[in-house]
Amino acid sequence: MAMFDVSVIIASVESARSIERCIESVCAALEGRSSEVIVVDASRDTSADIAERDFGHAAVVIRCAPGTLTPELWAIGIRLSTGRVIALTTGHFEVGQAWVENLESALRAGHTGAAGRLDLADATSVTDWAVFYLRYSEFLQEPKEVWRGVPGIPADNAAYDGEAIRRFVMNSDDGFWEVEFHRQLHAAGGSLAVVPGATARYARSFPFPTIARHRFHHGRHAGAWRASRAGRSAAMIVAGTPLVPFALALRAWRRVRPMVEHRGRFVRALPAFLVLATCWAVGEAVGAIGGAPAPSGSVPRRA
Repeated sequence: MAMFDVSVIIASVESARSIERCIESVCAALEGRSSEVIVVDASRDTSADIAERDFGHAAVVIRCAPGTLTPELWAIGIRLSTGRVIALTTGHFEVGQAWVENLESALRAGHTGAAGRLDLADATSVTDWAVFYLRYSEFLQEPKEVWRGVPGIPADNAAYDGEAIRRFVMNSDDGFWEVEFHRQLHAAGGSLAVVPGATARYARSFPFPTIARHRFHHGRHAGAWRASRAGRSAAMIVAGTPLVPFALALRAWRRVRPMVEHRGRFVRALPAFLVLATCWAVGEAVGAIGGAPAPSGSVPRRA
């Protein structure tokens, strides 16, 4: 039985530069609601210390081993949550006052999950731009009305039916990978939506070596999934590896080209983008041949 109306799970990896603003914005969006905030941190920096020191009264802080991937951190928080609605983000995002209300409105309308668009915050760096365009360029457009029946949404700025997402995580030992959850959700007759007025802004993010390592491991998981469950040939995945970074760059460019405010930043970030995309592509090839990385086995502990 749900104890709260909303649980917000914040996965935090090396987010000391942005975690304070992230939690402040989430708490503001939850004002007046029966809610809980769970910060699940796997950082080598002071992210968890900041969250505990400044927000220990408003958030539960869980510490995990550095190197634990974001989908595993989300899964830990989801298992601990009791909300009727579960919203997910990371410690690098800031959200608006109406964030929860607008996401939740789509769930009240019958959707199993809903997301808002993603944008860049002020005072971000070239590395932040590269990460942003590689991961989120698909979600730059602000819908004028609810987009219904979309195939996928970014878990970094999403809310889901609490029982559905907890059931998925309880039956998995591999973290919350939204692509697999969305596939199962659609197969069971569920639906996803993108809503206006729920933008999350990407602020100062990872050190470059950290995001490069995480892109490799995320790519490895994707490659293993494609080879074992999506029927793709491992040999074909490996053969295509040299082309993947350029294909990803071209796809992102097509998305940002109509947007004056993003074109220049994308061009300046392109060298870093290609390095990170190469980490992904190499990880995908390794995963297609050797399988997904084993879950970290990180034992969470309350801060």
